[in-house]
Amino acid sequence: MQKNQSKLQAKEENPAAEEVARKMAEDEYYADNYIEKKLPDSHISRRNASFYGVCGFQSLKRYNIHFLADNLIIYALGNKYQTFNLDTKATETFHGRDEDGVGSIAVHPSREFFAVAEKGANPLIYVYSYPSMKLYRILKGGTEMSYIHCEFSSSG
Repeated sequence: MQKNQSKLQAKEENPAAEEVARKMAEDEYYADNYIEKKLPDSHISRRNASFYGVCGFQSLKRYNIHFLADNLIIYALGNKYQTFNLDTKATETFHGRDEDGVGSIAVHPSREFFAVAEKGANPLIYVYSYPSMKLYRILKGGTEMSYIHCEFSSSG
């Protein structure tokens, strides 16, 4: 009886504990507004600031530039990652999902997927599909503080 009460109390304190891990279907994606980790608010809230632009390129970060297509490159910039079209010179900036920046980016050999490995406490790796840029998978538990490199296997 006491064991069942402790399980019930754990469910009330942490509703996520009730969720049973399930395998996602191969063609299933996360919702655009899905949040895996709730970030603590800082003194300057993301709600009170708007993004204007990014200048620069982290040239000392190894393996920081990859081709998503023959004319499109992707690279990390602090807590963001950016695509740059070599033909049109157009850029598109995406915000990292965790709090301490992007540690590494990798592109699948088929160029159908790319991974963004974050930094910070218990960082996650977010796998996106290309060209839709939709969140495909979230990889958890690979490290405690930061990813400095990630890559797909050569066979995909």
